[in-house]
Amino acid sequence: MVQYVKLGRTGVKVSNICLGSDHFGFQGGADESTARRVMALAFDAGINFVDTADSYNEGKSEEMIGRYLKDAGRRDQVVLATKCRSRTGPGPNDAGASRYHIVRAAEASLKRLQTDRIDLYYIHSFDPTTPLDETVAALDLLVRQGKVLYVGCSNFSAWHLAKSLWISDVRNLSRFDAIQSVYNIVQPGLAREVIPLALQEGVAVVPYSPLASGFLSGKHPNAAPRKDSKIFQRDQLRGPTLTTRYFQEAKLEVVEELRAVSDKFNQPMIRLALHWTLQSPGVTAPIFGARSEEQVKGVLDAWQNEPPKEAMAEVRVIADAFAASSPMDYPPAPSPL
Repeated sequence: MVQYVKLGRTGVKVSNICLGSDHFGFQGGADESTARRVMALAFDAGINFVDTADSYNEGKSEEMIGRYLKDAGRRDQVVLATKCRSRTGPGPNDAGASRYHIVRAAEASLKRLQTDRIDLYYIHSFDPTTPLDETVAALDLLVRQGKVLYVGCSNFSAWHLAKSLWISDVRNLSRFDAIQSVYNIVQPGLAREVIPLALQEGVAVVPYSPLASGFLSGKHPNAAPRKDSKIFQRDQLRGPTLTTRYFQEAKLEVVEELRAVSDKFNQPMIRLALHWTLQSPGVTAPIFGARSEEQVKGVLDAWQNEPPKEAMAEVRVIADAFAASSPMDYPPAPSPL
């Protein structure tokens, strides 16, 4: 069920599941009216944590969230997270984690979100062209100005996270209080180095894709994505990235093993996959995306009804076996600048 937990070592409380918004404004995703219904349903269920990014669908996701929160009078009911670093324009400084880009990106996000603060501001991925101390100092500047409350990173390796924390410590700068990265049964690499570091240092772990973009939902009966799925629609626009990533023999075998557990215990696969992520030590709040109210209802049903312990024990056996035999899959390749 939806519960409230501390965001890392901070005092702020977030729901233990987070609403993701990369579907908002995406072709084949949620239009504005649908996005509003999705947000209303999630927030009414007690979710108070929402995630977006300036690069999601050319800023449309931030704009939709900003308009809804203002119109519904719910801005102070949610912990609002967004990100910068990915490309948002054609110019040479329209991407990256430089002070120049971060400060401008934050101002643009504040306008699109129609708010005076960003509650949690992530660096979307590591920028190899900018010194980490410049990035951390720029985020600290925004915190001191009151435009950002907490800062985090996304898709960082363990050593990049450790170095960032060291910089914050020795220079007395705002530290990363959260890390957001991919983590699910068929992408378990975050648990090898990053999660133990996060546990040690009090950094919240906010994993995205707990269902592997729907791959672990069991809705793909054949060895190819359904045409109405996120995987298929994303790959139609961007190339077969997700299909190549997930539709591999070993991962398809995991899905079939999960399906067997699902049938044995009469538990939806989505429930098994979500609770595996939540029950992983160190995980704060998995992020789920939804293109429709029906998808939100499915996730809420899966979240609020815990599967039997015996079922989860079998799921962990499957996941542990895959993790032991799978190549290191973390961190993800950084997006180009």
